[in-house]
Amino acid sequence: MNSVNPAVVAAARLPQAEYPKKAPFHPDSMYPEYRGKVGEETNGVYAGVRQSFQLLGMDAANYGSAEWNPLGEVVRPGDRVVIKPNLLAHAHGLRPDEWLQVITHGSVVRAVVDYVALALRGKGEISVMDGPQYDSDWDQIIERSGLGDVVRHCASVAGVPVSLLDLRDYQQEVRGEVICKRAQLPSDPLGGVAIDLGTKSAFEGHHGAGKYFGSDYDQSETNRHHSGGRHEYRISRSAASADVFINVPKLKTHKKVGVTLCMKNLVGINVGRNWLPHHTDGDPSTGGDQFPGPSVKGKLERSVIRQLQRQTLRVPGMQRVYQLAKVGGKPIFGRTNEVVRHGNWHGNDTCWRMVLDINRCLMYGDGEIFPLPSAKRFFAVVDGVVGGDGDGPACPDAYPAGVIVAGRNPVAVDCSATRLMGFDPNRVPQLMHAFDPHPMPLAGFRYEDIRMVSDERNWNGPLESIPADSTFRFKPHFGWVGYIEHATSYENEYTAT
Repeated sequence: MNSVNPAVVAAARLPQAEYPKKAPFHPDSMYPEYRGKVGEETNGVYAGVRQSFQLLGMDAANYGSAEWNPLGEVVRPGDRVVIKPNLLAHAHGLRPDEWLQVITHGSVVRAVVDYVALALRGKGEISVMDGPQYDSDWDQIIERSGLGDVVRHCASVAGVPVSLLDLRDYQQEVRGEVICKRAQLPSDPLGGVAIDLGTKSAFEGHHGAGKYFGSDYDQSETNRHHSGGRHEYRISRSAASADVFINVPKLKTHKKVGVTLCMKNLVGINVGRNWLPHHTDGDPSTGGDQFPGPSVKGKLERSVIRQLQRQTLRVPGMQRVYQLAKVGGKPIFGRTNEVVRHGNWHGNDTCWRMVLDINRCLMYGDGEIFPLPSAKRFFAVVDGVVGGDGDGPACPDAYPAGVIVAGRNPVAVDCSATRLMGFDPNRVPQLMHAFDPHPMPLAGFRYEDIRMVSDERNWNGPLESIPADSTFRFKPHFGWVGYIEHATSYENEYTAT
């Protein structure tokens, strides 16, 4: 079986940008290689995932026959396969009835699970897993996405165990934008594995030690793991020990790193979430990236907020004080969806480093040994049927792109998807620095080597040859406006301010 070039990425265009509604999302055709039940409703998503494999030339000799096994070059009988969707939250951050543009849809996962099961030939196991935001409702995520029905159905017919796992170690109750309670969750039954990248970290030489801020109010925890030459992460042992990792992210913008696709999606495999630096306190004049520039308001806000956060960890009842301070402070300091703070802008010099680090932790570890001599087997299928733009990742607007993007390498897939969004991959630090020389390379090729193949005529060839008028026009997060857009893609279409 010929191997797919990791620098080649497929983009399958769907006739309509819509998902099937009835879980477990059976295909609407009896494909030659398929042995299951056929659904009554149109399922362009299943066809799109299948088409992306065909565009890549996977098992081309058997395409159209009962023997076609497209993922056979990635997945082998007996493998432990992890499938990682983006299950960020049960709802849009501001509009509770919306969710399609926020998380990976279960219909995309269903198609992927079917072809993984086909490749396993009755030997191995499949785990669908993620760690959503700490304040998200797992049951609602599973119900809305249809993943519960998908996993139950696939477990009954796949011939191998198929499981669904929430990787979070605790859940938060948030009221008035303030964390009020924390409750322990089971997390990964295999536990976590701590990995110290040391001098191999993208943080080597970065002067943020002591000022890093993570995902919770305990800033000291984040900095304990990123000081004194240490750069430590704790990732799910189930994810780390997988023989094959299949990433199924959402096509979305992101306030801290520009886009959230394959690489940023790995935040969800961390079971030490507060070990992850998200920004560095201060502004560029003091070596920080929390704010874009020095100001009296910024200094006051940082001082007051950090003090209130520390107190909520120690003093009962301080949550209410913090809530009142938030309400009273908005007229003075501005709302977060209008003002750049928390590193939510293109000058964030922290978060992209974390993204590169966790990708190396996953790709070069097996749960016991790190680093391995070569990266683990990987595949990606991006859900771009309904993407999210603007205030991503939690509050994006729906963008009906109607596309599935797939490939063998996370960097190539992310660069290709970013270009299709209308953005410039050269303006996305997590992507451009992925090509930097490193003993644990994430891309064994140059940006110029990436090539797209598609059933959309204009989406074929090197990324810079894709005509501007054929790409989408995703709106960046406002902290990235005027920076991330591809120079030719937004002419006469979108004016950056």
